[in-house]
Amino acid sequence: MFMANIKSIKDLKDREEATIEVEVAKIADTREFEKRTGGKGKVRNINVRDETGSCRLALWDMDVDLVDSLPIQVGGKLRCVDCYVKHTDFGLDISKGKKGKIERI
Repeated sequence: MFMANIKSIKDLKDREEATIEVEVAKIADTREFEKRTGGKGKVRNINVRDETGSCRLALWDMDVDLVDSLPIQVGGKLRCVDCYVKHTDFGLDISKGKKGKIERI
């Protein structure tokens, strides 16, 4: 299978779609919150790293179940394909977005 250019965490730019391969460092518990538009949302953060740095992989709403369905484990490797990069007050965040995909390696 042809893979898009795989980037290092240190080379990620704000508001781009990128493909990275990372190791899972920590998996947080799922949190629920009130959405601004009404209703409840869910988020689960995963700290990931490569040889160049670390960032946070944010799983939103139905994607929080990927931790159990893939399954994602500390020390495991993930490929995040066409995922959305965002600089936040907490640092660098990556999320699956509308077109992205998260796979175990």
